[in-house]
Amino acid sequence: MFNKLKSLFKNDKSQDTKIKWSLYGRVWREIGKPYWKWLAAGVVATVIAALAEGYTVLLVKNVIDRGFIERNMSSLYLIGLQIVAAFGIKSIFSYSKTLLMSKAGLLAATNLRRRIYRHMIRMHIGVFNSERTGKLFNYYSVQAGAVLSLVTDTLISTAQNTATILTSLGIMAWVAPQLFLVLLFLVPGIFIPLMIITRKKRRLAKQSFGIANDSTNHISQTIQGIKTIQSFATEGTEAENFYKIENASIRNAYKQAQINGLQSPLLEIMISIGLALALIVGGHFITSGQISTGAFAAFILALTAAYQPAKKITGISGGIQTGLIAAEQLFDFLDTTSEIKNAPDAKELKSKHMRVTLEKVSFSYNVADGEVLHDIDLDVEPGTVCALVGPSGGGKSTVFNLIERFYDPQTGRVLINGTDIRKYTLESLRNNIAIVSQDVFLFHGTVADNIKYGRPNATMKEIEAAAKAANAHEFIKELPKRFNTNVGERGALLSGGQKQRIAIARAILKDAPILLLDEATSALDTQSEKLIQSALVKLMAGRTTFVIAHRLSTILDADQICVIKEGRIVERGTDMELCACGGEYKKLKDAQFKKGK
Repeated sequence: MFNKLKSLFKNDKSQDTKIKWSLYGRVWREIGKPYWKWLAAGVVATVIAALAEGYTVLLVKNVIDRGFIERNMSSLYLIGLQIVAAFGIKSIFSYSKTLLMSKAGLLAATNLRRRIYRHMIRMHIGVFNSERTGKLFNYYSVQAGAVLSLVTDTLISTAQNTATILTSLGIMAWVAPQLFLVLLFLVPGIFIPLMIITRKKRRLAKQSFGIANDSTNHISQTIQGIKTIQSFATEGTEAENFYKIENASIRNAYKQAQINGLQSPLLEIMISIGLALALIVGGHFITSGQISTGAFAAFILALTAAYQPAKKITGISGGIQTGLIAAEQLFDFLDTTSEIKNAPDAKELKSKHMRVTLEKVSFSYNVADGEVLHDIDLDVEPGTVCALVGPSGGGKSTVFNLIERFYDPQTGRVLINGTDIRKYTLESLRNNIAIVSQDVFLFHGTVADNIKYGRPNATMKEIEAAAKAANAHEFIKELPKRFNTNVGERGALLSGGQKQRIAIARAILKDAPILLLDEATSALDTQSEKLIQSALVKLMAGRTTFVIAHRLSTILDADQICVIKEGRIVERGTDMELCACGGEYKKLKDAQFKKGK
């Protein structure tokens, strides 16, 4: 047993357990200070309630000395009224404290979560590819909750218990200063072990957040991949992986329970020693006439009254450490800056005709993995169609990522109408681009909501017109609530072809001059492909269009076709020109058409 307890305190001097003093200030400045009036009023109300309760302890001296020993009944009547008044004041200010802190907590919670969400949706797209979903979600839920608890619940509990302890100590020093000085020798015996316990709590709190991230991420991944899990019959494997995470959580929680469990026994032992000393030394002072019986009784009551607040405040220390660790991780997240942001002199992109140029562009997602695109030159005239074809992994989708400026090239430039797109504001750039991809993402909402996603102020007449142009109106009319039908999570209640036509309607309604089509007809049945291909012809009219195509039959009329292989454009031209060359394109086309694709 002793060895187990000893192991809890190993490595308690590591850097992981240290909290920077600046962190306390930042928590206050960014989360507490905006609502300081509510918080300050709550603390004041708490202190007044604690003082009123402490005053009733002080009255005990008069009850014993005047009422019982001097047998002064009039004093007892007056003291009784004072007790009622004191508890009345305590009740009023305790209720006020509850309302004030609830108001501060609600305002702070709303502001913090809004801030986290705003930051999250503006983060660089690469973060979402590298960070796990659970970790990002926990910033909003777990970490935010712990920090808010630190500012509101922990603050008020600390203020309340501290005020009660200080009031009790003040009474003890006032009624029996000699006895109070004797008990001061016990203070180091309480605080030194508590400091060691607090340091260990910080380490365990940090570990618990990591485990919470793993757990949330696994659940999120399970929900998103449930079809794959069931298809491969790996429910047992996934459950075992989850059990391992939960076992780590149990171990961490048990260590926290061991640490927390030491606090109360330690405090109780020290209080019992203090009480024993008070009785022995106090008895000596009473018999020698140095203090009165009433003063001694008040001292003992004040000492016992300090026990529960002291016990609570040592428990609160765990919440403080958890809140500070959460704040440290949350601020690290909020301090991240996106690599992709507006230039100081960025201007609005405004033009009906867009010429898109890639000039000597080279790009890598990760330097260690090498370049994905090598020295790409590409010029697409306004209103023309450029098709990108070639083997998977060649860099076609990366071209789209660069045009939308999800990433910036390491060398070279992407230009629109002769201007580097880094000179345009991100919002205006992306407002001028519409994309339809193979993997259509529909939001949980109605058909109408998804069609007007790029133009939230669109009228119902405009929504219906876009649906008709996308060959979607016929199937929408057959839905239970037509345009007001809910499409389900990620559009799960619609077929692949229906989702694709909704996405085309969304692009039509957005009416952007640049159109990106990422294998928009891939993996669809023949009937759906014909409907979608017809809708795409209408959508592409007059727009500068880029098409990533797997089925070459869909891009035979493109103004230029670029064959991208291993990050380079190895061929370019029209269908007729490339077939005449007999190169890579001709091989791809012959292979597909021989298979009847």
